Amino acid sequence: MLGKPVWIDRFEDLEIAAFPFRSSNLFIAVFFCLIFSYLLFVLRVVGLGGAVWTAPLVYVNAVFFLGYLFIIVDYTAQGYQKIPMMSANLLSTGRSRFFKELVLVSFFFSLFFVSKNPYWQVSFVLASSLLFPVATSVIIMEESLVSALNPLKWIGVLMDIKADATFMTYFAIQAGTIFLAYIALFVDFGWFNLVTMMAFVMAMMTVFRSIGVALHHNADSLGFGVQYGKQVEDQQVQQAKDKELSVFVTTLYKLSNSGQMDKAWLSLETRIQDDGYKTEADLFVHLRGWDNVRLAVKAGQGFIERLVAREDYRTTWHVLEFCYAANRNKYRLLVAGTVLELSARAETRKQIEIMVYLLGRFEEDFPNHPRTGEALLKASQFYAHDLDDFEGAREIMARLNVQYPEIHASKTYQALRGILSE
Repeated sequence: MLGKPVWIDRFEDLEIAAFPFRSSNLFIAVFFCLIFSYLLFVLRVVGLGGAVWTAPLVYVNAVFFLGYLFIIVDYTAQGYQKIPMMSANLLSTGRSRFFKELVLVSFFFSLFFVSKNPYWQVSFVLASSLLFPVATSVIIMEESLVSALNPLKWIGVLMDIKADATFMTYFAIQAGTIFLAYIALFVDFGWFNLVTMMAFVMAMMTVFRSIGVALHHNADSLGFGVQYGKQVEDQQVQQAKDKELSVFVTTLYKLSNSGQMDKAWLSLETRIQDDGYKTEADLFVHLRGWDNVRLAVKAGQGFIERLVAREDYRTTWHVLEFCYAANRNKYRLLVAGTVLELSARAETRKQIEIMVYLLGRFEEDFPNHPRTGEALLKASQFYAHDLDDFEGAREIMARLNVQYPEIHASKTYQALRGILSE
């Protein structure tokens, strides 16, 4: 009976440039653009006194905006292409991590005002562009504020992140956002302030999106799992293939055990041909584990030919040794060239014994083959030099003396004849 199919989440590369232009993100950007523009207008017109009565509005909107930026990082790092709409419920779902992110932001802001030295402040802004996303990634991975504030942890994460195009993209967007922040906050363009503020808000969303993309791209090296990604998709595809293969093997097993060996063989042959022999190795592993190994022994013949063609001799010997033993020390290969090729590569006693059997039957398996004499001479050589079976060697040499005079000029033949004549 077929089981439940494996669901495959197809993964698309995470968008960065187009991200802030999604309709849901544009709506959020317009909302915060208007709020922040109003607050900045009050501050410029009324002065610091206006900051007092707008403080609650500043606090609430800052919390929501920073919270959504953190959600962007979090969901993007997990591989989500689309970020959920902002809501109080969404923020409260991960309020523990969100609170830690607010503390982290406060920590970086407070360090900025440690000194009024402009060199310190410029240096700190540049360093923060690197360290802040690193600290944020620690919160996402470990949910630990202590770890997020630990410089040693930052160094460890930096060593695990690849300095590739994805991470460099973040730095480029970060630099542009810092420039837009300066324009939006300190340059007064009148009504055009709405434009600069809108650009700044959208740039902030893009910065945090690019942080998430960089984290997702380095998920393996950073050691945290993702919900969606190429690796996840590959795993799901492999699970689907394994499940389908398991169903097919079950069908073969039922056919084989019900006496329908020809039908089972036809089904197997059609399957491996249709998929370009990609599943042949996995199928053979299943077949050789059955009590009735007749199908595996038959399938091994073609499998061995393709393994030799790929020059995978190690696997070739494993398959050949299994088939030879499973067939009660009898076997036949399909191609004469394969027999001769393997005879030149036999090393262990077991391999040599198999080759002596195959070479000894060479004349019967491949009638009128031009290299039959060479094959029999090799078998005689194995008997004398490797198996210490001089009687077996002499029997084959007797056949060579009568039936294959063309091999008599061979130096190997002459040397071996001299040894056997002693």
